[in-house]
Amino acid sequence: MRERIREMELEEQELRFGQFTSETALEVGMAIIEEAKNRGKSITTEIYRSGQRLFAHAMEGTHKDNEDWIRRKNNVVNHFGESSWHVALRVTEEGKTLEEHYGLPLSDYVGAGGGFPLFVEGEGQVGTLTVSGLSDQEDHDILVAALRQVLHQVQK
Repeated sequence: MRERIREMELEEQELRFGQFTSETALEVGMAIIEEAKNRGKSITTEIYRSGQRLFAHAMEGTHKDNEDWIRRKNNVVNHFGESSWHVALRVTEEGKTLEEHYGLPLSDYVGAGGGFPLFVEGEGQVGTLTVSGLSDQEDHDILVAALRQVLHQVQK
């Protein structure tokens, strides 16, 4: 588990934008949806910058509860400045829970994969990118794959 946590720390350093506009949010959001489609999966995804939702989409087969999972994952990302899966694995490795150790109520915070901090160079964390609907690892992996794809295209 320690190696996986280290990989996530590196992802959080790697997956940063030079700038992030509403158009960028649309591009990233569509890349997330396409990644899910390519894997034959259905997800709900949302992207926030400075508290404003810039992108939201619920694919067929998802449920309204996914929106609450996204809210709770976003709360974890915003509290810790790390991906929600990174926090979940670290807390589990420490033998703790978010509620017991940090006083964060389960009704508002969830240790689950799929939430990722939106970092912009020179600004720090400015928002969140979140996926819900699959297993923790799958939610995280779809999001990271889409971010890598978009950032790779930007760097060309």
